[in-house]
Amino acid sequence: MIRAMGTDGFEQAVLEHKDRIYSFAAMMLRDPADAQDVAQETMVRLWQNRQTVVPETARAWLTRTAHNLCIDRIRRRRVRNEVDPEAAREAPDGQPGPLRLAASSELGRALARAIADLTPDYRAVVILREIQRLPYDEIASSLGVPLGTLKARLHRAREQLRERLVRDGVTP
Repeated sequence: MIRAMGTDGFEQAVLEHKDRIYSFAAMMLRDPADAQDVAQETMVRLWQNRQTVVPETARAWLTRTAHNLCIDRIRRRRVRNEVDPEAAREAPDGQPGPLRLAASSELGRALARAIADLTPDYRAVVILREIQRLPYDEIASSLGVPLGTLKARLHRAREQLRERLVRDGVTP
């Protein structure tokens, strides 16, 4: 019998995953306010679906939901031209985790700009694999793509990052 999440499972999932979901959204959207909105909406949707989400798959469910919400915001920005391209390349203030530490150096800033220039699909796989260190199968499940597609995207994203960094004078 599959055990639904319920209220206690919801609280546990929020405590365990809220920072990672915010960090993912901040890196995808390059805007702390939008990232906060996406993280909050993700948790609201988890609450609304707590009877169907299984605790063991909560992380993948949350990641997939946050990714979809980020993609929706990115699409709306393109339609409305809401984001200044130069501002979008800068790391958001107060961003938690490893990217904030790396952004304090020249290499980190170059890497943050290169990641920001990736397409949303490529940016998502780089963030989930290289920064959040999620396993391949969980990323594939979260993004709703076959494992082979995920590996191909990650390979192409790494190549684009390498090319951009070399072009910017950063050598591997």
